[in-house]
Amino acid sequence: MTDKEKQFKQALDGHHQWPCPYVYKFIVPTENFDQFKRLFPDEELKTRQSKNGKYTSITMVSTMCSSDHVMGIYEKASQVPGLMSL
Repeated sequence: MTDKEKQFKQALDGHHQWPCPYVYKFIVPTENFDQFKRLFPDEELKTRQSKNGKYTSITMVSTMCSSDHVMGIYEKASQVPGLMSL
């Protein structure tokens, strides 16, 4: 685990009591949105396309059991080309 990942884990543990709902926000190129959906088929996704339709913003709320689970979701989502995590 890198120092940056350790710091993120500490910040998550310092601000959350597990289990709890965690809000994820992502932006993906619209052409890759279906790939994102396939990675998270059971999650309720709130989406909004950019003005020109090139990007889709995604909000996903999931109940997480630990900071490790949160970090795992980010790692899984990073498989989508062009994904930005907010």
